[in-house]
Amino acid sequence: MKPLPFDLNDIIHEPSDEQLDALMEAVAVEARKHAQAAREQLMVRLRAEIMAINPPFQPQA
Repeated sequence: MKPLPFDLNDIIHEPSDEQLDALMEAVAVEARKHAQAAREQLMVRLRAEIMAINPPFQPQA
């Protein structure tokens, strides 16, 4: 069962525990997505910097 939507600014009608759990889970999912994207960008930059400092070995012909 999907929790009903609610307005966090509504101070008269508080969200249920299930609605808050769903909200916290949604926030956690988004945080994990952002963290994964940040890690991927960091690795791309790190690899580029390493390659700029230490280019791959190319044998002399």
